[in-house]
Amino acid sequence: MNQKVAIITPYFGKWPEWIDLHFFSCGQNNTIDFIFFTDCQLPEKRYPNVRFYPMSFDDYCMFVSERLNIDFKPVKAYKLCDLKVFYGYIHQDLLVDYDFWGFGDVDLIWGRISKFYTDDLLGKYNVFSTHADRLSGHLSLFRNNEKYRNLCMTIQNWKSKLANPEYVGMDEVELSQIIYPESKYIIKVYSKIIRKLFNWRDAWVIYYHIMPWINSLVMFKYRKLYFVEQHTTPILYPDGLTFKHDSATWHYDKYSILNAKTMEEYIYVHFMIYKKNSFRNDHFWTNDKDIYRIDNFNIENKIIIDKSGFHH
Repeated sequence: MNQKVAIITPYFGKWPEWIDLHFFSCGQNNTIDFIFFTDCQLPEKRYPNVRFYPMSFDDYCMFVSERLNIDFKPVKAYKLCDLKVFYGYIHQDLLVDYDFWGFGDVDLIWGRISKFYTDDLLGKYNVFSTHADRLSGHLSLFRNNEKYRNLCMTIQNWKSKLANPEYVGMDEVELSQIIYPESKYIIKVYSKIIRKLFNWRDAWVIYYHIMPWINSLVMFKYRKLYFVEQHTTPILYPDGLTFKHDSATWHYDKYSILNAKTMEEYIYVHFMIYKKNSFRNDHFWTNDKDIYRIDNFNIENKIIIDKSGFHH
């Protein structure tokens, strides 16, 4: 990959149990720099493209306050999700030498990113999302120019929304509707028409089958937006029924993420559905200490990610 890409992740509190595997997957994407601001203990195993800026949560909030000229004092670190779209502006001094900046999450394992976001695509498009209808909170990339660094400032009442202690969705909702205005109406059509005419599974399948057609109609290539659904977050329910793209089991095999049902390769697997989260109550992982059963993993051994956790 000739284009220089930086993915920024402020993370405070305590690393999740799987963090060494996450860092390893970052390290194997050595054409991308992963930049962490954190008060967590720095890992013993380090990778040249994984950079850490140690600081406290309060110090980071003070830094944000100074850069945005606001009083940013969230009670919970999760509020940083609303800050994602501001990273390009806040950290612009750090991003001078990069062609793209972006944000991601730590509740995922990266596959081979450059296989999906090639130099050719990065040369043609300005904004990348792993969702078809909006920006993805777990991976979105923006061309590092003044327009996309400052676009966050066009969010209506952004200062009051950052002052709100609760997450309001400025990453996946607010900025999405500025970059892709039609998304507001597309989602309404889905929720008010398609969802009422079909059961939830059929409605979801129909929605993601028509999204590429809709995107072509609104001239995505002209707008230089690459919003392509990567199906990185499995949709699993206790009854065991899933969509074609969803598998209860995923493999991390020699730097690649594979769907165990189809054996197709994916850009990453995002395991929000497996762990406790604010969106779903029927998660599968109930105790983080019991889900990670890998010690000193060897990349020659396939790692399995499923409802029981991580294991060989």
